[in-house]
Amino acid sequence: MMTPRQAEVQGMLDAGLAKREIARRLGVNIKTVYNILERAAPKVSPVVKLEEVGYQTDRPERTPADAWNAHSDAFERAISDSLKCQWRPIHRPKGPFVIFHATDEHLDADACPLRLIEADVAAAHNLNAIMVHGGDLLNNWPMGGKLAKQWADQSCTKADALLRAQHFISIFKPDVWTDGNHEEMNEYLVALFKEWLPAKTLTDYWAVNFEVITPGGRPIRVKASHKFEKGSSWFHPHHGVIRELLEAEAADLYMEGHHHVAGVMYRVLPERRIAATAVASAGYKLLDKWATRISRGGKIPKIKGRAHWIVGDPYADEDQTACVAFDCPRQAEAYFNGLQNLRAA
Repeated sequence: MMTPRQAEVQGMLDAGLAKREIARRLGVNIKTVYNILERAAPKVSPVVKLEEVGYQTDRPERTPADAWNAHSDAFERAISDSLKCQWRPIHRPKGPFVIFHATDEHLDADACPLRLIEADVAAAHNLNAIMVHGGDLLNNWPMGGKLAKQWADQSCTKADALLRAQHFISIFKPDVWTDGNHEEMNEYLVALFKEWLPAKTLTDYWAVNFEVITPGGRPIRVKASHKFEKGSSWFHPHHGVIRELLEAEAADLYMEGHHHVAGVMYRVLPERRIAATAVASAGYKLLDKWATRISRGGKIPKIKGRAHWIVGDPYADEDQTACVAFDCPRQAEAYFNGLQNLRAA
């Protein structure tokens, strides 16, 4: 309902007077006339059709059973790809090949052996290795708990840590990349790494399954995980791999890290016709008391087993060991050259 003043101004406007003339007669500013008319105008809500905002008004009413059945196969559809082991291909020239497995570098840790990492990466590239990274590139400590103090004591800044990570990816040139629990702690790292990784890199959450395909040879199947059965025994480096061997789809080579312990296991399961190699790499946190465990409080570095160079033989029989692992690149090179000469004969 209008006030007397609003009704007076509206009456003048309806009589055909211009707003400037109304302002002159009332002795007010023309802006005052605009304000009076605006407040006098009825507030009308716009008419919105339900169809325009996504409602289906002509849809027949559904029964409870209809609502159930429409969603009944959603779970199976969502995990249909996960139920199958996806062996993603990596092609290599004819003959034996090398896989380099590096993990748990923790590049921002104090006393991180950056020169050793560079030398290992260069040795792998000299062998034209398939470059596989197993996770935990940075410490990236969470902001609470027992690790927070170590983050506070760490001299490397967050900015430098990210720059080191970017440089590592540029020299490593990964073919396969998995994230670990330290990436899991802060999801922004996963997004950054995906941005920096080469377009051809095979990536997945926590584990990547791939097969190396060579002309004339059989495919060599590889499972690379940050850790099989995460959280299992610290003192058996292949606890999770054994379960994977017994229960999952078979592979020729299993690679993992996470626990900072090294080990190589060759396992034959005649009932499944499996001859598999399991490799646990300790990583490069060589002077940390947690990573080196009982090695005199971390004062003596554990150099051996930090990474592995694995020689694959696509001409090995299905029930024979196709992958042999070395923790020294020179030994791997000698075995690789000998195997190449044998297969070429």
